[in-house]
Amino acid sequence: MWRTPVSRITEPKAGPAKDRAADRTTERTQPLPQPAEVRRSPVVVIGHTGLLGQAVMRVAGERGLRTLGVSRNTVPGLNLARQSDLAPFLDPLAPSLVINAAAITDLAANEADPSAALEVHARLPGLLADWGRRRGTPWVQVSTDHYWHDIENTLHAESAPVSPPNTYARTKLAGEEAALRDPGCLVLRTNIVGFRGRAGEPTFVEWALSALAGGEPFDAYTDVWASSIEVHQFARAMFDIVGLGATGLLNLASRESVSKADFIAALARAGGYDERLARRVSRPPRQRPRRANALGLDVSRAEVLLGRELPDAGEVIDAILASPAMPKATVRMDLDLGADLEPTARIEGGPDVELA
Repeated sequence: MWRTPVSRITEPKAGPAKDRAADRTTERTQPLPQPAEVRRSPVVVIGHTGLLGQAVMRVAGERGLRTLGVSRNTVPGLNLARQSDLAPFLDPLAPSLVINAAAITDLAANEADPSAALEVHARLPGLLADWGRRRGTPWVQVSTDHYWHDIENTLHAESAPVSPPNTYARTKLAGEEAALRDPGCLVLRTNIVGFRGRAGEPTFVEWALSALAGGEPFDAYTDVWASSIEVHQFARAMFDIVGLGATGLLNLASRESVSKADFIAALARAGGYDERLARRVSRPPRQRPRRANALGLDVSRAEVLLGRELPDAGEVIDAILASPAMPKATVRMDLDLGADLEPTARIEGGPDVELA
């Protein structure tokens, strides 16, 4: 059994009164840059063409921040998981903030090549931690919620013991631990949903909408729960929390954990689809790779920091419907319907991000 490192969060002096145990907080000697300072140097986004990276770039643009997305097109042959590449690339940029949104999210691919998973999920954050500690530059490590399985729907606090069920989760946890070696790093656990627009590699939302538009019955799991948040909602909250000077481990997701079946049904009703197409079934008993099923996150600490509630499931659905990428109910997207309910991708941010 793994035990999560105690989170270190700098909380604002103002905000709703909540219990702030001394062993769960720490103070930075230097606050994170405020927006005016950030404008003078770029925000570097690693994995900028993935689901999250695209949203981060858009939200940064909304806020007038300079951004640089890292890809092979930025520097040919760049491999930020290689020590000889990372500092020589980042040092001249003098970024105000680095956001690591790169990950291999295909669970089978992680099992097939665990060394690649370890390099992307653990070695890269470790190198960023060493670099950030040396430079004093704040950075964000985007992590996962894929740590709990074979239990009922639960909202897990940052301090909850974890039991990673597969290579993806184990290497992401190793990345958290490596990142937290830098006291200036903010590690965010989350479950993001939204539109990426990459044919053949659908996100969960794209998969569900395409299946609903197809008109044929499909399975929707009643015993897989998550605190899914729309990706732009996440990105906006992330920038707000960065501006408050938070560091350490923090959950940032929807304030409500619902089953995949309930989420799809709500999405269908709101989007004008026939929710009866989604057959309410239990997950297969012997999935390979083994998968987490109770991914709920307790976001009360993030809400204290922000001084507001994070979105519930209904508000997440509303944000999906408001997206310019949301298709009409009569439109079937050109996506791979052979995918299951787990998001599939090679590398978030790939193929433009060279990390392996």
